[in-house]
Amino acid sequence: MAGATLPPLRDLRAELAALAPRRAVLVLLVSRHDCQFCAEVRRNYLAPLQREESPRLVLRELESDTVTDLADAAGQRRPTADILKQLGVRFFPTVLFLGAGGRTLAEPLVGLDQAGFYGAYLEGRLQQAQATALTSPKDAQ
Repeated sequence: MAGATLPPLRDLRAELAALAPRRAVLVLLVSRHDCQFCAEVRRNYLAPLQREESPRLVLRELESDTVTDLADAAGQRRPTADILKQLGVRFFPTVLFLGAGGRTLAEPLVGLDQAGFYGAYLEGRLQQAQATALTSPKDAQ
């Protein structure tokens, strides 16, 4: 992860549980260590969000080819590949927008747009995810 870094995801359940009281959004970059597009998304789009330190956004990265297993939403240690399959991740980079309990709050952002609209797509997803998190009943989170 040359350049900017995001905190690594190691325990999905713990991260999701911490979201509910704040109605925050877990913005999860699923990447590969050798993916230049993943590095670009991390460096140019997500690292600046991390520096803003918004209390309603929690940014994490799961480097799918270097983390062999982690705790899933239920707290069970499972192979990373199984968790990615459950989350519907098939391409890199993929940015997920999750709420407490693992609920998807906005459509995943897959790949990197080379036409220059990625920032707008990301901002739209972030707004949708935050609005959904705020309007969802706490027990549905």
